[in-house]
Amino acid sequence: MKKTKIADLSVYHPERIVPNSELEMRLNAGKKVLPEGSLERLFGLRERRFAAADEQVSDLAAKAAQPIVQRIGADQIECLIFAAACSDLIEPATCNIGQHKLGLRCPAMDIKNACNSFTSALMTAGSLIASGMYQNVLVVNGEKLSDAIRYDIKTEAQLRRHLAAYSLGDAGAAALVTASDDDSGFVFQRFMTRGEHWELCTIKGGGSMYPHDMDQNYFEGQTDALKTVLAEEANAFLRACLQEAGWNVRDIQHVFTHQVSSGTFRLIANMTGLNPDACEQVFTNFGNTAAASIPLAIHQRLQRGELQKGDKVLLLGLAAGVSVSVQLMIW
Repeated sequence: MKKTKIADLSVYHPERIVPNSELEMRLNAGKKVLPEGSLERLFGLRERRFAAADEQVSDLAAKAAQPIVQRIGADQIECLIFAAACSDLIEPATCNIGQHKLGLRCPAMDIKNACNSFTSALMTAGSLIASGMYQNVLVVNGEKLSDAIRYDIKTEAQLRRHLAAYSLGDAGAAALVTASDDDSGFVFQRFMTRGEHWELCTIKGGGSMYPHDMDQNYFEGQTDALKTVLAEEANAFLRACLQEAGWNVRDIQHVFTHQVSSGTFRLIANMTGLNPDACEQVFTNFGNTAAASIPLAIHQRLQRGELQKGDKVLLLGLAAGVSVSVQLMIW
């Protein structure tokens, strides 16, 4: 089986920076809902990016991917995977719209697995390449979560259900996955799912359960319960994966994980024994960007020149559903 790697990575940040004060002002327009400074105290974030009203999920993905397409050439991309919690439409798949905007002619598909969509797509892309079907697979992501935030809060119970939404942000990301011709690349990938917990974090509108109920188009989350389940599942799963792969937790130099608060990486480090300094933090300035959070974190560390060839890397996916992914690679 061929070893595969992330050969190129690019991200897109929408221009509009939205501070906590703007969201708190909107929430408090009719009556006092949240005291000033509540969002930073609750989540540890200062600001996030929101896409423009006419900027679609496929636009965020295309803008992130365009530099990669220009570098490699459109004719060299043999498969496109759109991988995000968000989408432009239910029908057709968002990959078709993104493919058109990027000027590609290759086969395309969507992979949707909540905040693990991007990591699931990396595994799928690697499998397609390892099988010999393709040599270059482009994984793209666009998250426009700002559309799922509810501001017309009427009761305290409603506020609790929608509170986590005020940490959401928008972003795009893209990664080119290719075969590796040296020691770099993915050396271990495992995923697990515990579907009995699917109701802990939802946007219920648009599907067969609530096809016409507009009230179900907003993000709801039982964040404390979700955090507890993910902490328990991720800890045991990560330890088992490291043992199977023969890696020592102290040898991992870079950890990129999905983040739902500024303390996510500290919680994970405390549970697993990972070095807190190895965890790249993007939440404070970008919020919860769903499946874009891991590529955003990788890109941020790359931009500082801290991620070097030969380094040991852990991608730890945490998602509603719930699902956990562990991917180990040599950069």
